[in-house]
Amino acid sequence: MGRLIRAAVVQRSGAGTTEQNLKGMTSLIEEAVETCSKLDVIVFPEYCYYAPTTMEESKKVAEAVPGPFTEAMSKLAKKYHVNLIPGSFVEKAEGGKVHNACVFIDRDGRIVGKYRKIHLMDAIGYKESNYVEAGREMCVIDTDLGRVGLMVCYDLRFPELARSMVLKGADVLFVPAEFPSGNPLPPRTDHWDLLVRSTALYNLTYVVAANQFGPLHNDNPFGRSSIVDPWGTVIASASGRQDIIYATLDMDYQKQVRDRVATWINRKPEIYDL
Repeated sequence: MGRLIRAAVVQRSGAGTTEQNLKGMTSLIEEAVETCSKLDVIVFPEYCYYAPTTMEESKKVAEAVPGPFTEAMSKLAKKYHVNLIPGSFVEKAEGGKVHNACVFIDRDGRIVGKYRKIHLMDAIGYKESNYVEAGREMCVIDTDLGRVGLMVCYDLRFPELARSMVLKGADVLFVPAEFPSGNPLPPRTDHWDLLVRSTALYNLTYVVAANQFGPLHNDNPFGRSSIVDPWGTVIASASGRQDIIYATLDMDYQKQVRDRVATWINRKPEIYDL
């Protein structure tokens, strides 16, 4: 057996206070490592620590990095010797707004990568840019899992980002999200499933996607967190409840798929606009 990555995705709501959410996240990290003793990485949803909707709410909970939230998560990562992506959170930004930020914390509790959400949700009746400053850099980092890329929620609708990160060597794409059922119909549950699976299949790359679940403000993130292999097959998925799902990512299998399908070999980048 070749290189394996044992991943856990925690599906929970970001409703409640920062204190309540930190307590809930801590409990679920403990449950995950107790369930899977050789766990390599744990992933949480977007805004799992707190989910703001306004500038006022955002400024109340915004932190620097490092700050209280990332320091608490770093201690847990070190304590349990596990890589941790604790969802996204509100980071202080220059110019009066905030960032929707996500970090990768290694087994020693060190923040080895930070991503600020690039594509803001100015669509479908929502305007995230009213209070969030968009990031301007991709996040592809070297870890003991291999080279990995970070995305957040709405980023899934921009295939250029995932493709660019894989072209930079990303072996796994991690996607914290707060993806709601939405309005008007049809529900966006179908969009979520298609976007996560197609991102894996187009790029022949494992995608680990953590979505919130439960009533939140005026909408309902529906869960359906999933881990998808490079063949586009869902190898683990969560139902409509708070949950933890587990899967083993076989990186030798990913190489076999990439070699057989050969889209990386047969690309014609000199023809494309991007």
